[in-house]
Amino acid sequence: MSTAATGATRALARHIAGYAAGELDSDAQTIARQCILDWFAVTLPGADEPATRILIDEFRDTSRGPCRIAGEALSLAPVEAALVNGTASHALDYDDVNARMSGHPTVAVLPAALAVAQAEKRSGAEVLRAFIAGYETAANVGALLAPSHYLLGFHATGTIGTFGAAAAAGLLMRLDEERMCAALGLAATQAAGLKSMFGTMAKPFHAGKAAANGVLAARLAARGFSAHPDALETAQGFIATQSREKLPETIQLPPRGSEMHNNLFKYHAACYLTHSTIEAVSMLRETEGLEPGAVEHIELHVPAAHLGVCNIEEPKTGLETKFSLRHTAALALAGEDTAAIGTYSDELAHAPNLAALRRITDVIPDLEPGMVSRAVIRLKSGRTVERQHDTAMPDHNLHRQQARLTAKFHSLADPILGEERAAALAGQIGNIQDMPAIDGLMQSCAARGESQHV
Repeated sequence: MSTAATGATRALARHIAGYAAGELDSDAQTIARQCILDWFAVTLPGADEPATRILIDEFRDTSRGPCRIAGEALSLAPVEAALVNGTASHALDYDDVNARMSGHPTVAVLPAALAVAQAEKRSGAEVLRAFIAGYETAANVGALLAPSHYLLGFHATGTIGTFGAAAAAGLLMRLDEERMCAALGLAATQAAGLKSMFGTMAKPFHAGKAAANGVLAARLAARGFSAHPDALETAQGFIATQSREKLPETIQLPPRGSEMHNNLFKYHAACYLTHSTIEAVSMLRETEGLEPGAVEHIELHVPAAHLGVCNIEEPKTGLETKFSLRHTAALALAGEDTAAIGTYSDELAHAPNLAALRRITDVIPDLEPGMVSRAVIRLKSGRTVERQHDTAMPDHNLHRQQARLTAKFHSLADPILGEERAAALAGQIGNIQDMPAIDGLMQSCAARGESQHV
């Protein structure tokens, strides 16, 4: 679908409304269910992270509503539930990625969809469609602001994710075109998130705020709350103020469902821009039989943009290690399990063997933009080995992807729910399109006793 740049916000609103009954190919729906499975996998342990616990403590005695918190015997009002669940799902930085969005779509969109679906008694099929609509809205908006929005220092998960959350929530609220425009405008004026916050609790808070702001935008729009109908393209609007991009004469909106095929899942519990480095170093370790003590020097060649995201040279905390190319390369070379949450700990941040590897590592920003990384390792013997990897390529073998995600899900969910309950939850997610309501799905992941409404 193409439209003139003037009226882009309205055209996007019309496009979102079309997801309610439009054709969606079966693979797109399969990938959407995989995103949902992966979201529950990372959110359940994320519920125990300090950022999530602080938010729960903040709202436990003040918020009342029908929306369950994943992994908790607790229900809150829709906006607060989206905030808590969104923060929990990004707390481990182990969630999926979309390149056109330049961020993490599911953690912003799905918590909004789940909150509104519970409040409005929507079906699983409606949730699935709304999630796809929100996910693809985030990608479509992201494409209009790339690459300058992210390079200016905005965290797209928090900013652009707000549009995706508003789209999903608005579709579930059954907003008409006029009110969907208002919801997008309210999303635009709330959207926020700074990359300078990476390595702190504020980063997952961005995802939670995106989800919460999207829910609030849709709920207010449903009540008639107004906003500028051309929020994206107008003078002093979102694109003009938060990017250096010039709108093209026509805007291309891809077919509904097509963007789901570009989703990238994470199999290492660190910033996604470290994953190509982890893979390259791990492959060298395995194929060359490398031992850390035999290494004299390491070069990590990456795109320049990596330096503003994951180049903490001497991380002091477990959270900071997730944003350190040097540290994650050291973990891979030392044979540590980079998929395990516990690997990114304060203890390992200060481990002498890993610190020594960090200090013989140089990060060189000389590659073209993207997610590729090349590791060059010089050995004390004088020999040099190297390997390049690019994690920006989606896996189009959905059966293989399902197997990897199922293994990841059980590794994270089983210790919390137990094998039997985790398997039941995975089965419900796999058939979410057949659920008349999703209350049972959310109840299945309450890890701490009976649900309590506070």
